[in-house]
Amino acid sequence: MSTVESLRRNAPVRPMASGRVFNFSAGPAALPLDVLQQLQQDLVDLWGSGIGILEHSHRGPLFDRLLVESHAAFMRVAGAGSDWAGLFIPGGATLQFGMLPLNFLPEGGHADYADTGLWATKAIADAKMVGKVNITFDGTPFAFNRTPREGEAKPSAGAAYHHWCSNNTVDGTKWSVTPTAAPGGWLARDASSDIFAEPLDLKDHGFVYAAAQKNLGPSGMTMVLIRRDLLEKQCRRLPSMLRYDEFDKGESRPNTPNTFGIHVVGLVCQWIERNGGVKGMQKLAGERSGTVLKAIDESGGFWKAHAERWCQSPINVLFRGPNEKIDAAFVAEAAANGMDGLAGHRSTGGIRASMYNAMPVEGAKALADFMRDFARRNG
Repeated sequence: MSTVESLRRNAPVRPMASGRVFNFSAGPAALPLDVLQQLQQDLVDLWGSGIGILEHSHRGPLFDRLLVESHAAFMRVAGAGSDWAGLFIPGGATLQFGMLPLNFLPEGGHADYADTGLWATKAIADAKMVGKVNITFDGTPFAFNRTPREGEAKPSAGAAYHHWCSNNTVDGTKWSVTPTAAPGGWLARDASSDIFAEPLDLKDHGFVYAAAQKNLGPSGMTMVLIRRDLLEKQCRRLPSMLRYDEFDKGESRPNTPNTFGIHVVGLVCQWIERNGGVKGMQKLAGERSGTVLKAIDESGGFWKAHAERWCQSPINVLFRGPNEKIDAAFVAEAAANGMDGLAGHRSTGGIRASMYNAMPVEGAKALADFMRDFARRNG
């Protein structure tokens, strides 16, 4: 028996849910129900064409229209003007860990990186394979339970750019202040888990990227915002699929793109516009996280949050009970009660409630009520 076959046979089996459950997964994460229902139709027949989105040519006139509409919706929600390029790039955010320095970390130069958690650590490792990296903040002594305070992540002279991850999914922390770049440099932001959960501040930035599978769409693709002046400053010769200017010139299709993913991102951005825009999303994020944090505070010490409160993420709330056995029991009981995806990341353990834009406030309320009930029964 092959390893894959063995894993399939030994995989835990859950009864089929009778309906939609509250999905607290960190990603791939919940998508708006309105979008999913539209996609059901579009998979079979896109816009009355008699052909589904998965079947349309990426060079056909109907996809030309779809690409224009999806791109325009993304740029509107981002608040990005004509001096920015918005790119649909395959490979997920992890590809950007190498692609960014390959394009903008020059030979003999260096870039600044703040290490605030697992994904920032991985970005640093990949950048070091390209060139010299200066660490402006090291969160390991704090077990990544906090981000830098103002002025703590100081840029170094001559750094090409300063990379930061604004919301740390694994540890549930968020920067309380935007870092600064060295004179002549610019900020590069990994916004994978908080993009469009708040207004996107592009000031002092040259580059923003976000994996789609948390707040934008399906896994396997990334949205990149890049200042147009930087497209002319790439520092080394690279294959076409690693060049941002090639994606820009080719309208994000230097090869056959993820046509389905582009459509989903467009629909999600239009959904955001219909539901209060990014300011509306920010308000709901605060309401959801506040509801869960209140249950932690009212537990009499039964539940303990991982992140320091002043830099607590409004998107990912990490907490744990008295011991690992309790945490595992909570995750299992929650799943049986229609709340899935609550197990913490394998590197941190505990419990993690990821509440992206598509999570209804009712999901946070259901989780908080269950937390109170569970603590009463097990305290």
